[in-house]
Amino acid sequence: MQLNIIKAIAGLSLVTVIASCSKDFINLPPVSNQTTSTFFKTTADFQQGVNAIYDGLQNTRSYGKSAYYLMEVRSDNTDILDRGALGGVASQIDLFTETTTNPFLTDVYAGAYLTISRANAVLDKIDASAIPDSSKKQFKGEALFLRAFVYFDLVRLYGKVPLVIRTETTSEAQNDKRNDVTEVYAQIEKDLQAAASSLPAVYTNANDYGRATAGSANGLLGKVYVTEKKWAAATTVLKNVTGYTLLTDYAALYNPAAAINPEVLFTIRFKKGLSPSEGNYFFTDMVPFSFYFNGVAYGGSNNNRPTHDIVSAYETGDKRLIASLDTVSYKNATTTQPGNYVKKYLDPPGATGDGGNSFPVLRYADVLLLQAEALNEQGYSAATGPGSAFDFLNQVRRRAGLLGKTQTELPDQGSFRDAIFAERRVELAFENNRWFDLIRYSKGLAIMQAHLKNEYNLTSPVLTPNRLLFAIPQSEIDIHNDPTNFPQNP
Repeated sequence: MQLNIIKAIAGLSLVTVIASCSKDFINLPPVSNQTTSTFFKTTADFQQGVNAIYDGLQNTRSYGKSAYYLMEVRSDNTDILDRGALGGVASQIDLFTETTTNPFLTDVYAGAYLTISRANAVLDKIDASAIPDSSKKQFKGEALFLRAFVYFDLVRLYGKVPLVIRTETTSEAQNDKRNDVTEVYAQIEKDLQAAASSLPAVYTNANDYGRATAGSANGLLGKVYVTEKKWAAATTVLKNVTGYTLLTDYAALYNPAAAINPEVLFTIRFKKGLSPSEGNYFFTDMVPFSFYFNGVAYGGSNNNRPTHDIVSAYETGDKRLIASLDTVSYKNATTTQPGNYVKKYLDPPGATGDGGNSFPVLRYADVLLLQAEALNEQGYSAATGPGSAFDFLNQVRRRAGLLGKTQTELPDQGSFRDAIFAERRVELAFENNRWFDLIRYSKGLAIMQAHLKNEYNLTSPVLTPNRLLFAIPQSEIDIHNDPTNFPQNP
């Protein structure tokens, strides 16, 4: 059964209502005005419920647009070109001046809990259902994976967040508390471990590409362990990520015509040309106004562009540069200046807000770099053979057309750590990794302080540790009955 978008509506993590789906995707009869108490009966019901969880990630509140601002625009990889005298909600994220009512904060937070509520709706009902065990196992694994995936984003963006693992009543939701980060991570680990043992290694139907697999769960669990600095656990679980390989051509990763490939462990899929649109919106913000590429017109918003610093981060001869970025002239009433734009997600002919590119959330290259990092953090080794930290790092570099790093260049743990940090930036550029890497490497304050000064010529940018977490949206605090249970971040 083909994976794509089935719309669902959820309010306050309470009730999921499944609506009819596009005839271009899953050919099932329309279902309307259903609640979780009456809907989840058949295999088809649960299939629609699971697909609705994926739809939460495709939404513009999530990876369809807003997540990119909190995870990439926040970093030193991009800046906001159209700042409106350093104003505007997008520029606030870029300049660390956002308020608790910033719509990107609200979108990502509310969108995440919408997705979690959909996952919980499935998980609440599936164990007692009469559907075949094989379907039950797969659907449960998908719901657990997707819930863990969303919580992993939430805990890294906002810190303490409510840990909601079942459908709640209104009064229960209004009395939620912010759980400790350790509790949230423990649930993420538990969900991913269960998902890894429930999900298939592959799907036999190519139309199911994009669904979570055992490799997706193990790969994400390894990334969670690295984030928690559980190096030995990360090494163990990442060894279980098998059956994947690097594509020979880095640029092919971003070709919509070759969306199915053996490097991607998990991707968020989009499809253009439907009405209503099910394409991605985020690429529009990366493309300049009145932009033509190979004779094809794009309706870009001219809003987001790569920084000078990310452009200079690529080594001479790095094939990833031309695959990720390209040059363009920016012109106003009086001047014309050269600049760059993000090329990865161009999809000719892509109408405004209707791109067909999938968003690669987790790739095998990321897994290799995580393995190299985890091994190095357990003790530097000069070994270069298969399975060594040098081997994992250099597989990624050689695919990019670069020479592998040597023991002479990286003679100790610190230099190797710096090399991994630098490699992750260019390999995973514009894929929602940079901000999280800045934080977990404890480089966020220093690098972003310099970024604000160099890119924006701000004479005295002052960042404090409390800016490393986003504020909880004020609208979320306002609905809670006891503010002492739901305090704002400092």
